[in-house]
Amino acid sequence: MNRKIGYQEKESFAVEVEKDVIDGVREGRITHIGLDLSEKNQSKILENIQGHLILVTDETPVRFHGCYWYNDGAFPYAIKENLKYLVLNNGDENCVVQIISINKEAGTRFRFQGPGMPSVPDPNGDSCIWELQFEVVPVLSKPKTYLMRWNPSISSFTEDDYKECVATMRDGNFRINWSIFEWEEARRGDEFYMLRVGDEKAGIVFRGLFISEPYVMDDWAGTSKRRLYMDMACMNPVANDAIPPLSLSKLQESIPDFDWTKGHSGVLLPDDVAARLHEMWEEVQEE
Repeated sequence: MNRKIGYQEKESFAVEVEKDVIDGVREGRITHIGLDLSEKNQSKILENIQGHLILVTDETPVRFHGCYWYNDGAFPYAIKENLKYLVLNNGDENCVVQIISINKEAGTRFRFQGPGMPSVPDPNGDSCIWELQFEVVPVLSKPKTYLMRWNPSISSFTEDDYKECVATMRDGNFRINWSIFEWEEARRGDEFYMLRVGDEKAGIVFRGLFISEPYVMDDWAGTSKRRLYMDMACMNPVANDAIPPLSLSKLQESIPDFDWTKGHSGVLLPDDVAARLHEMWEEVQEE
């Protein structure tokens, strides 16, 4: 398993699928894995503290009795915070994927009659089987690491845009696309760091994963050029008004042989630079 993602069994949930599903996930044809929340899998997906499931209602915590509350169509449970991966298994091979987002929808509704009593289908019932849809990205065995650059004074992505993205984050990330200079080897599942440049708040402002293959679009700067872009899931953002813990000065001090101040956005980092940057990032996340 790759070093950085740090896949651990306790952070994953195994799902049996057909081989075509694994192939589709790896090829990008399948980006979502759906399953029902059932008595068989609920303890592996939902938060459980001392036998109580944590519900997002005024009645929490409530002991689980085999009933899945409809809750007026609002998902009433708390997904485990450490659920970060799915292991797709078809008997012959496994495919580990990282969870990017979780959509929750109320499925078949029924009327709960009490513990041990049969569930009666009812379109107006107080309970239902919740359907979860996991958006996923394959965990690559040897992901590449790219350095993206953002200068708010000239970029089409403004500081206000950044603040709005951070304020409306879902599932711990927000989505943008960005031009990538060294696109030839970039793949869905590769990693990146965003380096803010051009002012006193220069430094790494967030990291994330590419969630698309490179694609062509018009130049963000409005010229007649065509550029290559990647869709990105952006994680662990620094507040817009804060000095990044991984400031430009710290980067220059710790990795002096790499030129942090000049260069294109979307450059492939050498393995030794990427490894040291990963270490520094993990250190500041633990502080």
